[in-house]
Amino acid sequence: MSRVSLRRSFVTRYATIVSLTLGGSIAICLVAIAPLKVGLALVAVMAWAMLPGVIIARRLYGAQRGTSGASLLVGPVWGFATTSLVLLALWTIGVRSAAVLALAPLGAVLLAIPASRLAGALDLPSFDRRDLLPVLLVLAVVPLVVGRPYARVGEMRPEGKAYRAYFTADFVWAMAVVAEVSKGDVPPRNPFMRRDRLHYYWLPDLLSAIEYRQAQHRASTEQILLTNALMLDLAFMAFFYFFVRHFVEKPAAAAIACTSAVLFSSFEGLQQLVALWWLNAPLHLVTNLNIDAVSRWIFGGMPIDGLQRLLLYQPHHATAWGLSLSALLVLLDARDPARPSVNLVAGGLLAIGLLLSSFLAVMIAAVIALCQLVSLLPGRRWNRLAVAGLMGAIPIAIAVWVSNALHYVDRSGGSLVAVGRLNPTAAHAVPTVIFLSFGPMLLGAAAGAYLAARRRAGSLAVAGAMMLVSAIFYFFVDVRDHQHVYVGWRAGHLLFMALAPLVGFALQDLWAKGPRARLLTTCIGALVALAALPTTAIDLYNTQDTSNRRMAPGFHWTVILTPDELEALKWIRQTTPTNALVQIEPSVRDPETWAYIPAFAERRMVAGLPISMIPLRKYQDASSEIRDIYRDDDSRTIWMEARALAIDYLVVAPAERDTYPRLESLLDAAPQWFRPVFRNRSVTIYSVLFPRAASRGHSLYSSAKSS
Repeated sequence: MSRVSLRRSFVTRYATIVSLTLGGSIAICLVAIAPLKVGLALVAVMAWAMLPGVIIARRLYGAQRGTSGASLLVGPVWGFATTSLVLLALWTIGVRSAAVLALAPLGAVLLAIPASRLAGALDLPSFDRRDLLPVLLVLAVVPLVVGRPYARVGEMRPEGKAYRAYFTADFVWAMAVVAEVSKGDVPPRNPFMRRDRLHYYWLPDLLSAIEYRQAQHRASTEQILLTNALMLDLAFMAFFYFFVRHFVEKPAAAAIACTSAVLFSSFEGLQQLVALWWLNAPLHLVTNLNIDAVSRWIFGGMPIDGLQRLLLYQPHHATAWGLSLSALLVLLDARDPARPSVNLVAGGLLAIGLLLSSFLAVMIAAVIALCQLVSLLPGRRWNRLAVAGLMGAIPIAIAVWVSNALHYVDRSGGSLVAVGRLNPTAAHAVPTVIFLSFGPMLLGAAAGAYLAARRRAGSLAVAGAMMLVSAIFYFFVDVRDHQHVYVGWRAGHLLFMALAPLVGFALQDLWAKGPRARLLTTCIGALVALAALPTTAIDLYNTQDTSNRRMAPGFHWTVILTPDELEALKWIRQTTPTNALVQIEPSVRDPETWAYIPAFAERRMVAGLPISMIPLRKYQDASSEIRDIYRDDDSRTIWMEARALAIDYLVVAPAERDTYPRLESLLDAAPQWFRPVFRNRSVTIYSVLFPRAASRGHSLYSSAKSS
């Protein structure tokens, strides 16, 4: 047998082993999330939604060698996005039939017809059997990162249902969005503000909302969201490999770079372990740290989340990165980047990315504009540049119009983003923060940049453009009402994705220099990875540790919904009208159980304090009125104020009972205005009666009025 045959046999054997292991790991994750039948059904739905992207990619790339593998890598992200777009169109015109909505992927496939007209206009790297094993290893990162944490989201413990604090920010918010969107209003109502629309990019959650609406409680929001997140994470990692392979010829080097960007990205964990050892303090204290935000917590700088957190909590952002960076790759792959049709496709991908996650699409738009200027200006092709820009801008303009029509942005509070002034948080302890947050990847990328410059690898200039845009946004753009830190998360992700190709290039170039260079590269790489591993290891342990009930600054590390609370929340879901206004006291629940009613009871409130919504002032003002109701000592005044705000139900749960111990007896003493419709050991729910209902002794108010 020849050496080539032996190598192919080796690769095939290990690819089979890895694929079986990967399949088993994913199956274990699914079973931990939901019953097998439910999980398989959700996977089938997501696979059906992703399929159009594979067909579109194959048509776009034509019969070029290696396009079959490429379409499988980039297609799932495209498929989910285009199917979501068709679902949005159907949902907006009032289609609620499950049979019709299930045909949405067929509508998305129609995009393959115009895509096929560009066949031959793009040059791709060749993807063949050499990529199989590296791709499988990259995909294996997903169950490694999310498997245990996903299995413990909403875990039932003796004291109640547990949610780790990290997940209450993104996952519980997604639960609230899915519950609201599933009700069918377009645009959706704002569950945290009466008579308001949901000012949020909710398109990534539309498929989950439709699944939840059609499931008729056979699957919970947690099961749907976690299963879909698992699938989207796999799609993102496949795309990430596809992205890095555009700049790195060797599949193994590309796979190591992708894996390193997720698992070995930060020195923050090592820094804290060394600091505790130096202080002779117990090392287990790292379990009480938001370890991937040490740059913020300890040094007061900008917090940077590693890509492992993108997989854990933000599949919608991961998908938007895939769409937006695909627009960049289309222009890089184009034989003529000024061709109008090529720019129309790139603009279309970027436009869908904007509807999935607006801010990061704007960042990639800046990268694309910079690359196009550098590419087309030296030849003074002014006319072609203008035409290219116009064609790319058309779908983006449509996306902006759609986002405005859907009320994505709340314009009631003036400007939400500050541009041009130095962000004071970003400017604090810059060398320390940058080195701790990005150090491992920066070291490898610096070597890659040096080697690329020596070899004049011009394609990697794109990574430089991404790094430049990331730095500009990091230092000079600030989203108000997010403690000056929001941009750091998005800019950090962009920088990690820019550094990965440089790391891969360094690996492949050094590996080609001979045995000594390989040994040195392996030793140095292993040491850097070992130094970076504590951050990810600590973060993944903390993320799944629902036994930690200790206090963080202002909140518990694990939020517990007691059996009494779960019973009350279930009663609200099953008994009250879907458009009822059910109110808790927001200020005593901030920042822990701010989504108590919208996420777990799936009902709207008159006012709340959502940590994901800006501007905050109107929520704070409205919540202060609710606080006045709860702390008033006159039942008639409470009733009048509650009726003026159109509150249907007042909830007195443990948080309200502890803060306002006299309130329950006060309401019980006024049955003409407040009727207890649910009560257990720790939760009481009162119906706020209409005057006529109070005078005639009617039962609880249950009209289906619009809020």
